[in-house]
Amino acid sequence: MEETMLNSEFLAELQKLLGKDRVLTEPEDMFAYSYDSNTECKFKPDAVAFPESAEEVAAIMKLAAKYVVPVTPRGSGSNLTAGCLPVAGGLVLATDRMNRILEIDRDNFFVIAEPGVLTQKIQDAVAALGLMYPPDPASAPFTTIGGNIAENAGGIRAVKYGVTKNYIMGLEVVLPNGEIIHTGSKCIKDVTGLNLTELFVGSEGILGFITKALIRVIPQPEAHRTMTATFDSLDTAAKAVSAIYGTGVRPSVLEFLDRKCVEAVDEVAHLSAREDEHALLLIEVDGGEAQVDAEMERIEAACRQQGVITFRKAKAEADREALWQARRLLPMAIYRLHRWKDDDISVPMSRIPAMVEKIVMIAEKYGLDYACFGHFGDGNIHVIMACKDESNPFPYEARNEVLHEACALEGRIAAEHGIGYLKANKLRWNLDAATVDFIRRIKNAVDPQGIMNPHKILPEEKNS
Repeated sequence: MEETMLNSEFLAELQKLLGKDRVLTEPEDMFAYSYDSNTECKFKPDAVAFPESAEEVAAIMKLAAKYVVPVTPRGSGSNLTAGCLPVAGGLVLATDRMNRILEIDRDNFFVIAEPGVLTQKIQDAVAALGLMYPPDPASAPFTTIGGNIAENAGGIRAVKYGVTKNYIMGLEVVLPNGEIIHTGSKCIKDVTGLNLTELFVGSEGILGFITKALIRVIPQPEAHRTMTATFDSLDTAAKAVSAIYGTGVRPSVLEFLDRKCVEAVDEVAHLSAREDEHALLLIEVDGGEAQVDAEMERIEAACRQQGVITFRKAKAEADREALWQARRLLPMAIYRLHRWKDDDISVPMSRIPAMVEKIVMIAEKYGLDYACFGHFGDGNIHVIMACKDESNPFPYEARNEVLHEACALEGRIAAEHGIGYLKANKLRWNLDAATVDFIRRIKNAVDPQGIMNPHKILPEEKNS
């Protein structure tokens, strides 16, 4: 779809539907919705609308279909691959006013929420009832559940509990033609029809606008134990991870940080990092009191067998929270040093050291600073690179080489940040032509006019 100017008749009908106070068109407002939190991409919409219900979204989509206006869903704008940007102009449909938790069912372990609810608000609300919503991206305080569903967000607990798709039982979705459909149910066992819920989870808004989510929650674990282990290299840390799994323990969190990240965390958490500590594992186990104490002892023994340099246990809840606060602040602590470029990849877990080796070689080849951290338990690596001299243009070939090396190790070019606009024309690096074509046929069947979040996920025809 080519960039379009907004039809005046469409705008008039939209303002009549929502009222002028819920439709923005001023240039300064359009600028505020033209960028996301990470990319350098900028695409201005022609208008921004704030619906309050599925019925209003449906009416808006019918108008958009009538006038062939591109529509881009947007939550908090924290996307990292330009997935929430209006590449073709048109209308941004913001979820700010659809921000209610509609129901928490303690007996049947589910929550019903609108897409604009902050993820942490859901976590806090269920925690007050002794429940837990396991997906825990570091951005939970400012990302919306709708955005998490669109991206299939993961987070630090994914190693044990899985990612967003594992907790979405059903959805209410407005299709590009304005129809409202419902997927899934409140039943744990349900094979009625196709699994349409997972079709929409991770679809980045190209198939429809999510207006309601039925979310599974679980009982909160009785206890947690949090610890850190440092090693002389990431390869040694990887061997320690294998040794931990060899004990039969399944940590709820198993994060790794390279030397640059260790230094950044040390500034925040004051861990008194030693010069020979080149890799850090942040580990947590949860469950019953006796269970977690026993598991912590087995983890410590496994790390000591692999030559751990320091092994620290959080002795109180305040110590545990300080460690997690440091981990959540890690990206900001690193970003303040340089104008970093951030990439999100995944490889089979045992190949993390090999992938990091490749990242180091690429960074040295282009004369870049670099840092790596991520989720050792699920192979997710966050790769951060920056020019040592900020006056130099960033060599984007370096990012492409990182993605190519991930593919060579049977990895993926995106783990939890999505494909969006930024990586759309790299989709074929992971998927064969027939698979990409099948995705395109699904998109064309649901959205024949191509108005729903155009230019995302799928490569452009001319470049595909």
